[in-house]
Amino acid sequence: MRNYGRKSIDLKLTDSEYYDFYLYNGGDTGEFCDDNTCSGNSMVIWYDFNDTDIFENYPNIDTIKSLVSWSGATNTGYTFNTFGLTGLDNGALVYNKLSADTKNIGLVDILTGSTLTIPGNDDRLTLTRVTGSTGQFVYPIEYFDDSSPVGYTGLFLGGFYQGYYKIDGSTYEVLPNRVPKAWVADFWLNKSDSFSGITGTTLNDAYPNNKGFFFYLGTRAENKFWNIFEGNNTGCTLNCESPSGCTDFVTNFCTELKESEMQINDPDTGYSIYLDPPQLEIKEIENQFLIYGRAKNTSHRCGYCGEPRDSDAYGRETVCSFTGTSITTAEFVRKKTDNRNQFLIYGRAKNASDRCGHCGEPRDSDTYGRETVCSYSGDSEIVLELDKGLDIYDNAIGFRITDDGSVGYRALKYTGYCSGDTYITGVTVEEQYSMSGMVKNDEWTRITIRFVANDRYDATQLKCLGPRKGKLMFYVNCKLKAIFKNVDEFIARRLQEYKGKQIGVPFNISIGGGSQGLLESMTFDGQDNNDLGLLIEQNFAGTFIGQISQFKFHVEDQNWCAISDGCVINSAKYGLSTCEVVGLDCFAIVNSINDLNSIPLNIRRSGMIVRVNNSNVYYKLKKDKWVNNLSDWESLNNNLTKNADKLEPTGVVDGTNKTFELEHVPIPNSEHVYLNGVLQESGQNGAYTIAGKTITFNDVPSVGTKVLISYKYN
Repeated sequence: MRNYGRKSIDLKLTDSEYYDFYLYNGGDTGEFCDDNTCSGNSMVIWYDFNDTDIFENYPNIDTIKSLVSWSGATNTGYTFNTFGLTGLDNGALVYNKLSADTKNIGLVDILTGSTLTIPGNDDRLTLTRVTGSTGQFVYPIEYFDDSSPVGYTGLFLGGFYQGYYKIDGSTYEVLPNRVPKAWVADFWLNKSDSFSGITGTTLNDAYPNNKGFFFYLGTRAENKFWNIFEGNNTGCTLNCESPSGCTDFVTNFCTELKESEMQINDPDTGYSIYLDPPQLEIKEIENQFLIYGRAKNTSHRCGYCGEPRDSDAYGRETVCSFTGTSITTAEFVRKKTDNRNQFLIYGRAKNASDRCGHCGEPRDSDTYGRETVCSYSGDSEIVLELDKGLDIYDNAIGFRITDDGSVGYRALKYTGYCSGDTYITGVTVEEQYSMSGMVKNDEWTRITIRFVANDRYDATQLKCLGPRKGKLMFYVNCKLKAIFKNVDEFIARRLQEYKGKQIGVPFNISIGGGSQGLLESMTFDGQDNNDLGLLIEQNFAGTFIGQISQFKFHVEDQNWCAISDGCVINSAKYGLSTCEVVGLDCFAIVNSINDLNSIPLNIRRSGMIVRVNNSNVYYKLKKDKWVNNLSDWESLNNNLTKNADKLEPTGVVDGTNKTFELEHVPIPNSEHVYLNGVLQESGQNGAYTIAGKTITFNDVPSVGTKVLISYKYN
């Protein structure tokens, strides 16, 4: 609809937000970056497998780097000396066992001696090809020549890429963890099961219901140090060798050192931290209220200088050692075992003259307080097994194409319930999908995932406020196919564990797959069987099968015009008909008249209009039964017409001027000329004549006359 007054209103009918149509008032494509140059504040990731610059050491394809980076990235260069503890679990480090290494000294060396060094000023997201050291699974990826305009692609046959964009406990961050309003993930991919010849077991073989994951965000695994692992080899397996006559079994990855015996050093405080529980919690407090420790001698609870401090860790400093600076405290994580005595109500000693009670005196029989100041312990005990579910709820989301062509997401969400006085936490699986048939096999498809929050947050709100609700939308070939409302904003977070034990585990991205969880986890003595079959593994250990050409990630919204423009620009490269992008009655382009017959039947629509490239010749598809030759098409002979409705011509109505100019050349006899709302006759005997764009009135219009003209033009 157009208003041809001085202020124009350009309204478009679009289905960008839902299956129904609505009026959209906005520009064409000027609000968004073009297809190749946008980076920095909007597009922060771009992998194009046809560009060898994405590979760190081409022709090796094990590591890929984004072609663009985020303008807000921070990387000053880092060294992490405990990377071996977790780097083995997804193939960032690999252990190849030597037959002569019966004590698996090589495994211990990787676990204890591997250092992650990140060079400074490289702000590009780096992903590594996922593998494993157990030898149970294969993760094949090939660099594949598509022999088409698409060029080279990543051929994913059971493998995928994964990497961290932020490291807990450091300033390293190459992607924002939250966005002000919206984010958009964009893939060009070709789902296919026609590739064969792979030997070995893939994740899809183990978890067929996880097949099709092509994008993942969150923690890549649970905390592998959630329990005490004494090792798989006990009894007579000293030195990892079974003496003659011994019935104990020695595993393939036996090590003399055990996980439960290992400690790492915190470089900031000097504390030694065990790998397994109990978990040591290190805190730094300013000690504004002069919290001192209590000496061990119970007769002097305030403590004398030189006396040992209490083992309950309530205050780690005595009045003698306090220097006025902040205090670093360390204590094992404890849990309450009794909800009574929350306000430290102590019993009263039996001696009536000393009602406050002295240590060692019997307590009163009136039961007002069952503890004395001497005996109260806080009703707690040290936690020896961590809740592994607390780290993964709302911290794992994957995006998936199912075998029937549906596209959607799966996420782990927090749940819980009360059992008596105890709140029991849990994790539930949330997943939603589009209708089937949205993504077809063996066809290049553009999949766009768009999350738009209900509210826009500034930098302070992003730091302080919790997750927002929003809409999660899936576009297939730039057409909206599914929309899910009231979806929680995804905010990846750290694990509730000492930072040095989880290098590279939280804040992950995967393309081509989900995440293994702890399926390939390696530790001292090999795998802890209690780490297998956990929720990340059960719900995300699966991969996409087919080709991926490009992946882009935006941290600002991309409206429908921006999304559809990407399809138009790349339609020829990926064999995508423009008609499929812009609708049924669209202007598709073919190179020659003979190419009209090559338009696939599944794209053809009765009435569709096609232009021959570099010409003004248009053809319209007939509604009759098609026979797949030129007789299916009706030539429009460049006579496509548009309407100009009651426009004011250019010219001054001053009582002397008789000549006015039109915006277009009217089709002869299509015009309707109105003077003050009265229709005029044309010709020499009428009111006017038209030549080209010029209209000449036989009689001069008087001052104040309203001149309006409607006409058709090509």
